[in-house]
Amino acid sequence: MKRCSAMRWTLCISLLIAVALTGRAVAEDSAPSPADEKRRSKVFATVGSKSITVGELEDVIAARSPYARKRLLDEEALRELADAQVQRELYYQGAEKLGYGDDPEVERFVSQTMVKLFVRKEFEETATPDDVPASEVARYYEEHADEFHRPEMRRARHILLGSKSEAAEVRKLLLEDDTQMFRTIAKERSLDTETKVRGGDLLYFTSDGALVGRDSEARVDDTLAKAAFALKKTGELSPPLDLGDGKWSVLELSAIRPERVQGLEEADAGIRRKLWREQREAELESLISKLRAELEPEIHAERLDAIVLEKPNEPIEPPNQ
Repeated sequence: MKRCSAMRWTLCISLLIAVALTGRAVAEDSAPSPADEKRRSKVFATVGSKSITVGELEDVIAARSPYARKRLLDEEALRELADAQVQRELYYQGAEKLGYGDDPEVERFVSQTMVKLFVRKEFEETATPDDVPASEVARYYEEHADEFHRPEMRRARHILLGSKSEAAEVRKLLLEDDTQMFRTIAKERSLDTETKVRGGDLLYFTSDGALVGRDSEARVDDTLAKAAFALKKTGELSPPLDLGDGKWSVLELSAIRPERVQGLEEADAGIRRKLWREQREAELESLISKLRAELEPEIHAERLDAIVLEKPNEPIEPPNQ
């Protein structure tokens, strides 16, 4: 490797500090001038037959955060970054000599990176959510009003017991103790195996018993939901509730989330992102259809049986559960 002379380093560093001050490599709203192109083409290091230019290092700098670029105003920090690019090229050429360029793992990575770059450049950077017309945002808001209306939600906890007398006894105990023992009693005595581990917590639900953020079929018992929405304030206890089959419950209202309607101005950014994603996905689907017709891929689905998949020994929970 040919090392830059001290004078050459000083020139390179001076040029790059100017870039760090501006916070970008080249003007974003216009093509670089001939003088700028000449400056960016200056070679600050040569590794074997590869020349590393000022412009290449500027692009590395421009991709960094404003805070990281500010640090590069220090000459020593900028020298370290420049040397790191030289080291990266040394690693690359060393790997090339050992044949890593033909390694299947490298080829997969290059292929995946190329696809990501293609999608970003052709479909994500050509238009942004801000480019969605305001008229389309307003129309979506009007046509999907239910999405921006959140009904009142309540949270409650209950203790399921085997008789009305037992429920009355527990309710009396809770009233005397100002409900502080609710969680403990629920864990010890509740017959509801699902909620007792949570101290009887039923989580948030709407007036029809639908659990918020859960599967559409997950519901709170109608009697419990009606009782919770009949209570006036948090901390209030219901009378013993007959749930049928000899089961009775005592319920406490834990929290209330009032009904809320999100206005157009507040919903604007979310709608724009949604419409932008839908447009991007439609364009990608159109491209895939075009490429399928052009390249006519052959798929042998029957050969998928040859794939060996490891079966887990224990149940695996979905993420974020």
